Amino acid sequence: MLLRELSFFGAKRAWIFAVLIFLGRLGLVSKAQARSSFLESLGQGMVRKADEKYQSRWTLADWFETQRQTRLQDMWLAGNRGEDIYDFGIGGSFGTVSIFRDGATTKSDEVEGRSGYMLAYATLIGVEARYWNYAHSQAGSAEEEYGWRAALALRLIGDSQQNTNLTLYGGSGFIKDGSGDTARSTFAGARATLYLTKAFGFDAAYEFWLPTKTDFGADIEGSRLEAGVFLDFAFLRLFGMGTWDSRMRKFQAISSDRKRESIDAGLKLFF
Repeated sequence: MLLRELSFFGAKRAWIFAVLIFLGRLGLVSKAQARSSFLESLGQGMVRKADEKYQSRWTLADWFETQRQTRLQDMWLAGNRGEDIYDFGIGGSFGTVSIFRDGATTKSDEVEGRSGYMLAYATLIGVEARYWNYAHSQAGSAEEEYGWRAALALRLIGDSQQNTNLTLYGGSGFIKDGSGDTARSTFAGARATLYLTKAFGFDAAYEFWLPTKTDFGADIEGSRLEAGVFLDFAFLRLFGMGTWDSRMRKFQAISSDRKRESIDAGLKLFF
């Protein structure tokens, strides 16, 4: 009987000891996992903090790069801003305009074209305006047209419009043809002027009119290309210019294409 009780207490002690060992191992595993998670978070935090320090670190190389960029900006400003920050100009041109319809190679009609120009700049920013009037020999012809456009311009290169320059512009315009139909549309364009000598150079511009609807319900869109040469005499510029104007019109599922071409002569005054 005594031996049986000793055997029972021995088995019970062995079972309790096994449970304690299991719990101890489980605690060690939990502590190891917690320690691993803590070390991982600590490592990530240290890496992130080190990266932030790296990104914000001041170095002599960064200082030299900042100085280089500043010099480049100063050179650009010095080369594209004159002593006189204001720039104004007015002008006009005239020419006979040939009209071509729906892809034809022979002209279907012609009109007499007159145009007026105005520009005003303060440093690199300016406003420009143009007015045109196409008069037909027969009053009331559908080929007659007048209109205007006004634009806000940004001169990217050059210190004035009477110098080599590259200018971007965009704005709004109005058109009325001989039939009485009118349209208002926005447009955007670019102009480049290149002096080959101190007085002689080339001038070119391209602009496109965004699609719009006329008062009669027609859908129109178009573009205009100008290219020419000029000769400066102090503040006076004499120029010759070729123009190519294209316009698509769609009304009640009927589309028509009209192109206008001309060789214009004119003058501009800069002050």
